[in-house]
Amino acid sequence: MISLAGRDILHGWGKFVLTGLGLGLLIGVTLTMAGVYRGMVDDAKRLLDNSGADLWVVQRDTQGPYAESSSLRDDAVHTVAGLPGVARAANVTYLTMQVRGRSGQDVRAMVVGFEAGAPGLPGAPPFLVAGRHITRSHYEAVADVRTGFGLGERIHIRRHDYTVVGLTQRMVSSGGDPMVFIPLADAQEAQFLKDNDALVNERARTAANPAFNRHSVPGLLEAMQAAQGANRNVNAVLVQDAAGADVDTVAEPIRRWKHLEAFTRAQMEEILIAKLIATSARQIGMFLVILAVVSAAIVAFIIY
Repeated sequence: MISLAGRDILHGWGKFVLTGLGLGLLIGVTLTMAGVYRGMVDDAKRLLDNSGADLWVVQRDTQGPYAESSSLRDDAVHTVAGLPGVARAANVTYLTMQVRGRSGQDVRAMVVGFEAGAPGLPGAPPFLVAGRHITRSHYEAVADVRTGFGLGERIHIRRHDYTVVGLTQRMVSSGGDPMVFIPLADAQEAQFLKDNDALVNERARTAANPAFNRHSVPGLLEAMQAAQGANRNVNAVLVQDAAGADVDTVAEPIRRWKHLEAFTRAQMEEILIAKLIATSARQIGMFLVILAVVSAAIVAFIIY
């Protein structure tokens, strides 16, 4: 049988090579689809690992800050930090946007605002492969190497330019976008503060209809924000538990008395994997089933 098979292959070696290549590509695509799904899950878990948090405190009735929008006042970190079992707490913001480099090319990245200057706080990049950590409160950035930015390069985020002072690696969002870290105050301005044209239009509306805007609470708050030149909101408070503290025990008073939502690592992983990437997972699973059936059918026909 083996001798006959060998003679048949030599007789039609071209067909055999093409069949092998086609079947190999089909099986390779099947394995690639499985690898893509595993990569998405790995990115989601790595996002949680790199945050350095044991507990995510977000806006009530939301599943933020990754799967859903969340906004809370930045002074909430002080009340959370004083709770029993909390070792460290820090504000953080997340914003996915286009970041422009020196060459003028836009790079899609997740811009992370964290409390710079205090090493070891949750939300900060845990390690660098080049350069240094952010030491100034404004206009410095640490970028993932996948952005293509280099040390000393000037990048543009919203209204301001930032100097890349450090490079990190494998810091990505759940969608695989590389991260760019900037000081918290700059990130708050980039995410929440309106641009100059919007402020001019808002002042014109206020001047045109002062009676309405005087009694409009949102309009008053926006005017105060414009006068202060800053926004006091963040997306989440990241919490590190003290050694030996039970994370559920720490989270309970936050949910009950602080009128905020608190997610443990297991809960946040469930949100990211079962909800944020669930649609993509179902699509990949459908293609996997189809490709597996087709591959099995082709192999069966070849054997037959």
